[in-house]
Amino acid sequence: MLDAVVAMLTQFGILSGVARSAPVYALVSASHVMGIALLLGPILLVDIRLMGGLRTLDTPAVRILRNTARIGLLLALLTGALLFTAKPGEYFANRIFLVKLSVVAVGLLNAVALEWRAHRDGLHTLLSGGGASLAFASMALWIAALLLGRWIAFA
Repeated sequence: MLDAVVAMLTQFGILSGVARSAPVYALVSASHVMGIALLLGPILLVDIRLMGGLRTLDTPAVRILRNTARIGLLLALLTGALLFTAKPGEYFANRIFLVKLSVVAVGLLNAVALEWRAHRDGLHTLLSGGGASLAFASMALWIAALLLGRWIAFA
């Protein structure tokens, strides 16, 4: 079953150009880095604010940062999936990659929990200290995902 999935993903990588064109791969890779930047920069600022720092970030600013992080997340996920199709067999065999996927999955669950809390209690309540533990987890998870992503190249 896994062999069939790897074969299908490999074919998609070839058809998309990611697996056979250095310029396409470079463009997708650069877009992935841009997505990570648009996710990580804003979400770390929001996390610091939720933990009680950066008090000058008011609710409207936090909303803008959260929306920017959502765009970055979407871009990072889409481009990451495309990059994966370049060498799916190698990525499935890479333990660091699998750990990174797990960390990203937990990060996404944490983000959903934060969004649910913001919707349920109101963003203002979270900014008043109600989301500090989730913010700390967010910060740790997204930084870990970034570090693991870099580690993949050396594993």
